[in-house]
Amino acid sequence: MVRRRAALAALIGIASGFAPPAAARRRTRRASTETAAPTDTSSYVITITPEAQDHIAKLRAAEGPGTHLRMGVKAGGCSGMSYAMDLCKEDDITEQDHVEEWPEGFKVVIDPKSMLYLFGLELGYSNELIGGGFQFKNPNAETSCGCGTSFGI
Repeated sequence: MVRRRAALAALIGIASGFAPPAAARRRTRRASTETAAPTDTSSYVITITPEAQDHIAKLRAAEGPGTHLRMGVKAGGCSGMSYAMDLCKEDDITEQDHVEEWPEGFKVVIDPKSMLYLFGLELGYSNELIGGGFQFKNPNAETSCGCGTSFGI
């Protein structure tokens, strides 16, 4: 288990201070002009399916312009850790956050402590009556609960 975490940390370039390498940081400037978002999302910490992107767009439209997706993990849940998702505004983004700009015009904000657990995660969405909602496919999770919102490493 420790070797797996060390290998994952080496893969994403995390040192003991738990900071992503400079090349992996996608800092945004707080200037009034927006820069064009990249179109290649293959190097992102998480992958978001088109269905999840559509649902995020609906949530963002209800919240207003300048709304972004914040993701993280917290202790708890039936498997030890649970996923945390929220919408945030530009002013809520801190210098320590890892920020990824998506071509669809929104940012995914991840706190540095959660990056190790979310690296490689695929965020999906289902409209099913039973088991619908956001779905998390995490290659780092060794266990997960039946509802899919908590995991263990």
